Amino acid sequence: MTVCKDETLRASRRRVLTTGAAALAAPFILIPGRARGAGKVVVVNFGGSMGSAKQQAIYTPFTRETGIEVVVVPGPDLAKIRAQVQSRDVEWDVVDLLDAWVPAGARLGLLEPIDEKIVDRSGCIPFARHDFAVGGSIYAGGIAFPTDRLGGKVAMTWPDFWNVAGIPGRRGLRNRVTDTLEIALMGDGVAPKDVYPCDVERAFKALDRIKPAVSHWIAQTAQTVSLIQSNETDFTFTYTTRVKDMQRAGVPMGYSFKQNLLGVGWAGVLKGTPRKEAAMRLCAYIAKKDRQVELANLSVDAPCYVDALAKVDPEARKWMPDVGDPNNLFVNAEWWDTRVDDLTRRFKEWLLA
Repeated sequence: MTVCKDETLRASRRRVLTTGAAALAAPFILIPGRARGAGKVVVVNFGGSMGSAKQQAIYTPFTRETGIEVVVVPGPDLAKIRAQVQSRDVEWDVVDLLDAWVPAGARLGLLEPIDEKIVDRSGCIPFARHDFAVGGSIYAGGIAFPTDRLGGKVAMTWPDFWNVAGIPGRRGLRNRVTDTLEIALMGDGVAPKDVYPCDVERAFKALDRIKPAVSHWIAQTAQTVSLIQSNETDFTFTYTTRVKDMQRAGVPMGYSFKQNLLGVGWAGVLKGTPRKEAAMRLCAYIAKKDRQVELANLSVDAPCYVDALAKVDPEARKWMPDVGDPNNLFVNAEWWDTRVDDLTRRFKEWLLA
């Protein structure tokens, strides 16, 4: 999908795709009794700067307009959601969801279907619509590069990134199969619209070709830009907000908005919540175009409405992807849902080979 998100938020957004079903065994945390009262809704988000932006753009004005208090609790977790729903002791109402949690939550019966009589999503892009979740924002990842070396010859697309002979330089990729598989296919010339269903064998063959040029398989998001800053690599996959932070700090670094990978920041309502109507009203507020514009101004993540971009402040808008551009790729969590464990194992073995 960083105001700018901290490492906790970015790691959380992707960690689910590398942990798999094992995470579902974790215990859940009880919420203080005051959060159970009438006229309140318990919201669980990832905190950080995005949490602060949501407080300002969504939660505070929602309470002001409806009189419903929003009690914010940190630490969304799919295992805790499952434990609460299955024990029929639902403490949380609205929870921020990672891309992959949406199909998993729907498949496992952990989420209430979105009440279309309450939640108006007219005009929302299809990629940010789901029967069991509301899209609240869109984040982007693409290619970062230094602007003070390489003679201005830089990789702007994934085929450029794979063209090591024509565009020399050290490459950096994440040490996870998610995102990397899609990047490899685009690097091999697959159009974004044709990436899914992923041709796994073709992707691994493309990775075989780029592997000798990869100086770092990067574990931490912060390293995707710090390695460029310290001249330890030249091109990496990173997020718009990371490069924005670097530029603000005076670091000579650029970013390509071509062939970006896009992810959605979702919100869902737990199955069996005793405050379902209030939770749906908050989801309706999250889906409001003007609230998403305000959130975009604060977070520099894009709204889920194509026409809303024109209403975002220009300074923030320049860091947002064009959500209607067919050259960008929305990550398909439905495709990954039942495949991530096997492909993660294969990728780890490939890295060691």
